[in-house]
Amino acid sequence: MKKTVLVIITCSMFFISCKNNGVGSVDAYIPVYSTSPDDKKIELQLPQPIANGGKIATLGNYVFQVENDKGIHIIDYSNPAAPVKKGFIKSYLCRELAIKGNYIYTNNLADLVVIDISNVNTVSISSRINNAFPDLSLQYPTAANCYFECADPAKGLVVRWDLQKVNNPRCRK
Repeated sequence: MKKTVLVIITCSMFFISCKNNGVGSVDAYIPVYSTSPDDKKIELQLPQPIANGGKIATLGNYVFQVENDKGIHIIDYSNPAAPVKKGFIKSYLCRELAIKGNYIYTNNLADLVVIDISNVNTVSISSRINNAFPDLSLQYPTAANCYFECADPAKGLVVRWDLQKVNNPRCRK
């Protein structure tokens, strides 16, 4: 009899522990994937405000400053008292840059790109190595202690995370 009661209690505990203890509807991050071939397009655009500035490098009278995950600002500082924004090089997921000669080495999504800046008014790609930085994708949101939907590498690279209401998100950081 005691053995039967013990088996019933053990089985009950097992079934209770397997119950879905979802968190319900909460704010969670949803991955947004790179889906357009234009995401790999490097182009010179009009100057943009600096919102999330990153690394800086100089060449001659120019400062090149990363706008994290978006591209590179081109700033003419031939008059240090009055620097002038000259343009913006769009490059998704750009986080780093190095300059050697008249070339910027940076990333575009997970690719290494070499951009010719010998004429800052007409930038062009000199070289591209596809998937040189496979770990650069944003596979986790940057927020700490948050809920999120897990990224699916089969859907492409995550280019950002959008916060929205999600019912029982699968992941937590």
